Amino acid sequence: MAVRFELLTTTATGARAGLLHTRRGVFETPTFMPVATHAGFRHHTMDEARECGAQILLSNTYHLLLKPGPRVFEQLGGIHRFMNWQRGVLTDSGGYQIFSLAHDRHVSENGATFKNPHDSHHYVLTPEVSIATQQAIDSDIMMVLDVCIDSTSSLEATQDAMERTHRWALRSLEAHRKKPGSTQSLFAIVQGGTFESLRDESAGFLTQHPFDGFAIGGLAVGEPRDVLYAMCGHTAKQLPPHRPRYLMGVGTPIDLVECVSRGVDMFDCIIPTKMSQQGYAYTFEGQLRLSRTEYRFQEGPLDPTCDCSTCRHYSRAYVQHQVSGGHALGVRLLGVHNLRHYQVLMKRMRDAIVQGRFDEEVKLLKAAVAPKTKQPMPIANAKLGDVEVVKLKTGERAIRHRGHGEVMHPVGPWEEANRLYGALVKPGSRVLDIGLGAAANAIAALEHGAKEVISLEHDTSALELALKEGFVYLDAWRAMADVLLRDGVWEGRWRLHRGDARACLPDGPFDVIFHDPYSPANNAELWTVDWFRQLKARAAADCTLATYSAATGTRVALLLAGWFVGAGPSTGTRGETTVAATRLELLEKPLGARWLERWQRSTSKAPHGQLLDATVERGVLGHPQFQGVAAAPPPSSTSTV
Repeated sequence: MAVRFELLTTTATGARAGLLHTRRGVFETPTFMPVATHAGFRHHTMDEARECGAQILLSNTYHLLLKPGPRVFEQLGGIHRFMNWQRGVLTDSGGYQIFSLAHDRHVSENGATFKNPHDSHHYVLTPEVSIATQQAIDSDIMMVLDVCIDSTSSLEATQDAMERTHRWALRSLEAHRKKPGSTQSLFAIVQGGTFESLRDESAGFLTQHPFDGFAIGGLAVGEPRDVLYAMCGHTAKQLPPHRPRYLMGVGTPIDLVECVSRGVDMFDCIIPTKMSQQGYAYTFEGQLRLSRTEYRFQEGPLDPTCDCSTCRHYSRAYVQHQVSGGHALGVRLLGVHNLRHYQVLMKRMRDAIVQGRFDEEVKLLKAAVAPKTKQPMPIANAKLGDVEVVKLKTGERAIRHRGHGEVMHPVGPWEEANRLYGALVKPGSRVLDIGLGAAANAIAALEHGAKEVISLEHDTSALELALKEGFVYLDAWRAMADVLLRDGVWEGRWRLHRGDARACLPDGPFDVIFHDPYSPANNAELWTVDWFRQLKARAAADCTLATYSAATGTRVALLLAGWFVGAGPSTGTRGETTVAATRLELLEKPLGARWLERWQRSTSKAPHGQLLDATVERGVLGHPQFQGVAAAPPPSSTSTV
């Protein structure tokens, strides 16, 4: 036998720790195999794969058959020498391509006929061709050619595919036996879709034959996660305990935790490198999307527990810069980290199995790597009226409306208040604060030297709750806020107008206006053209208005109300905000030709709640801000219109 599996221990749930003895050394299981489809990675070297701790890589027979072709491997001495990798290599047979390239192949009992995209020649992939190709590649573990179909297929179709898989498996085994003295091993693939009876039949048939190991195929092809886990666990129990078990094409970190728990030894998936190309990092604090601007100012590593070269040498802020700029280095840095994360995850599980603490470790890992809800988590017993305290992904606390779910300052109250609102305040400014909320904006204005702040709010529960829960930015202002809530004014510098903002709008002039009510979906009256005209009527000659919204409807309403409008700073969760002014010269980033061109192509060109008509078109195109401005091609960025 070319490989030998040594089972060391098994937990009560079926999780196993073992040793896979191969001609390339002894590899610890459970193990994860990074996918080097074309005998290499798109963005990574073999040195980086070694440094991440990978013991075995997977390459694809179908792709290597087409290019560079078996003759190259035969002449150059096999895949290990070819790609400078002396550890293990498993080659998939090409069965998944029969499934995934459904419109570009024809399947018969003999095999599958493909059109080579490189030269338009047709290739016939049979069990015998697949084995011959894998023998030329000289992988350590070969796979039989199988028939994989969609998990939603009928019982009859699934049974037909399974039975053909069995026939092809025996043909693959016979082809393998014809090469005397081979040190390669051959794994069979159990099929049967989501039908337990077929999985039982497939496992029962294949385990009668002298395969070196057994794979569970046909999962992660459309079925729900709970079905994947159930079928994985059910099938694993039907396989011989002293043969390695390999779950093909799975998966995410939580998939690995769930399926190791169910008795699987080997995994492969493109996810760690594929998701790095999309800007994602896997960490033991959850999945991070590094294209988000909330990471621009974070100095720490992607994962403080990680020892990969990315985490040792680069900050989240630097990786975010590379990713958001579309630079290849960002993909590479994330890929190095993700590959290492997967290896550490597998080692944590293996160590826990060996040490008899797997149940405890699984609980920790599920909490760490399971997909997190997109909603901030409420903090127990921190509620008052219609609002509650929630914990954000950044660890900050914020206030959320319990009815419609909107979060005040979703990047964190003090950071957003200073970055967007407080930065506009100059000493001696008179500030109109629309939406007192938890008072972060008002306090930021006072700390920046505002002479007077008038806050409008119809419900002061948010501030009362923030005071009760000890929000840090309120510490130095607790006494002043208490006076404001009690008397409606503190020392003539901070006033509170309670009630509907439209009814209690004070007289101007104001140097700065903070526009921070709930969104148009939940507070439509405070986002209309008429409302913004009322605000402009109370503006000083040199007045700026800031709002978190960068929506087209908001900007159009401001333009039609007579404001000059520009892009505001990122606040973390928002790539852009909006700053308006009474004079164009007051704006650092006024909307120009590029915005105008995008607006003309937009499907939501009108102000919030208003239909598009000729008046809106004329109002925007005729605005003084755009006089002499020709629409230009849109930029490559994806900032909000």
